[in-house]
Amino acid sequence: MKLVNFLLVALFILVPMALFSQTVLLDETFSSPVSLSGWWATAGDWKVMKGRLYQTDTKETMAMITVPVKQYGTMLYEFDLRYVAGGEDDYAGFGIHICVNNPSRVRSWGNGQSLLGWITWDPKTYGYPGAFIQVYESKGLTNMGLYTKIFPGPDPIAYGDILPVREEYLKYEYLDATVPIKIMINLDTGEGRFYDPLDPDRYYYSFYLGGPVKPGNYFSFRMNSVSLSLDNLKITKIK
Repeated sequence: MKLVNFLLVALFILVPMALFSQTVLLDETFSSPVSLSGWWATAGDWKVMKGRLYQTDTKETMAMITVPVKQYGTMLYEFDLRYVAGGEDDYAGFGIHICVNNPSRVRSWGNGQSLLGWITWDPKTYGYPGAFIQVYESKGLTNMGLYTKIFPGPDPIAYGDILPVREEYLKYEYLDATVPIKIMINLDTGEGRFYDPLDPDRYYYSFYLGGPVKPGNYFSFRMNSVSLSLDNLKITKIK
């Protein structure tokens, strides 16, 4: 199987971390099925098992689950994920919709008005190294393309390969790892940080979303043709 844990991404620029005070808006450890109270899924087979949130349908291309949480100012998104199955055909993807307004209640390509941070594993389309970072802007159920504040145009086929994941982070052994994800974004400026999963207290990769991001009231996980489990979701407002 060629799919690797392409979620250890963007660790090639490392700088010291700053400290901030925080207000936790959502803190979910998925300790029981009741943990999904307030969430809704529009596609995919989502369930809480063994203290984690699983999406188990590897054939679903638009699996998505959404939860209400207000996002404004500077936000910190934290969770961990683990590979379960899928991707044997060299096609899979995972991402998060942030700052969602008017979220979808049905299976759909887009998700209201939101930004989607996405990692795609699709070497047949994009070639070497196979995994690429993409950011999409959703404007409705059927209207979603690459975020043109970052990419030259909205077409993912034409421009979706401009942010490749470095080869050294695409190793088979990472398939067995639980990967901690930590992302901070200043929505007022569009400046952000992707923290090093191996040492998040010291290092991060800086990125820029091209300007301010509109605040939103919902957050979504999304998967394409892959089964992953997630846990320790924390969404924090940085003061």
